[in-house]
Amino acid sequence: MDAHSASGRVQAKGRPLPLDVSWVLSPLLALPGVASGVVLSRDGLILGGSANVTTESGERAAAMTSSVLGAARALCAGLGNGADDEVVDIVISAGNGYYYVAPAGDRAAIVVAATGGVNIGTLAYEVQLQVQKLIKALDEASAARTPGVRA
Repeated sequence: MDAHSASGRVQAKGRPLPLDVSWVLSPLLALPGVASGVVLSRDGLILGGSANVTTESGERAAAMTSSVLGAARALCAGLGNGADDEVVDIVISAGNGYYYVAPAGDRAAIVVAATGGVNIGTLAYEVQLQVQKLIKALDEASAARTPGVRA
């Protein structure tokens, strides 16, 4: 089953997601070497994905990325001598390229897969730009659902 409907909206279990933030991946997918990406909630639910990501692979990537982020936070807390070390990004170097993970506030994260030919510095910079846009979009969506709160 493909992760996108005919309209291009990401689907989960055959239904459109309540908040589809796949748009945040577009500038990243335009970078040379970036192959695919997923946007996930911090608890591992898929919020969006690139066109080549199926529902099943997106859900799997979201769950695993959430676990990796949790492990990284635990590592920082354990070795940080009580310091409040926030995880900014994680780069996994694999035989076929890189996996770049970036938390987006305390509610979401972005993960992209790239070939070995990607400029990792450019990717890191562009992901952080998109993280800021994602945080703002999530804040606005949250405020819209909460009467009396403005973003």
